[in-house]
Amino acid sequence: MAQQEWFMVKHAVTGRGLANSKTDTLSYRFQQEGTDFVFTVTGLDEQSVEQILELRQELNVFRFVQRKDQPLLKHWYYVEGERVVYDEERHTLSIYAKSEIRYVPEDYFAD
Repeated sequence: MAQQEWFMVKHAVTGRGLANSKTDTLSYRFQQEGTDFVFTVTGLDEQSVEQILELRQELNVFRFVQRKDQPLLKHWYYVEGERVVYDEERHTLSIYAKSEIRYVPEDYFAD
């Protein structure tokens, strides 16, 4: 296995999954712009877009990176709700985040 990467959008309060690049038919691009993080998502259905926009003040975004012979690395981003926007012409959702926490989930599992 080389490197695998996927991302999820979750509702912060309930933990309900709203989008998942591993199981949903969508694509995303991740980039860092200065101190900000930007996720550009395409392929979301209308209902998912509506739910994400409705809950935009309460979103968390996760990015998972699995590299060969290394533990899974999880990135947790805090979303800026006012900067979650949908471009209807391009069918593209942009999600901006200000902060990131990186951790290895297996470091927190009890034996």
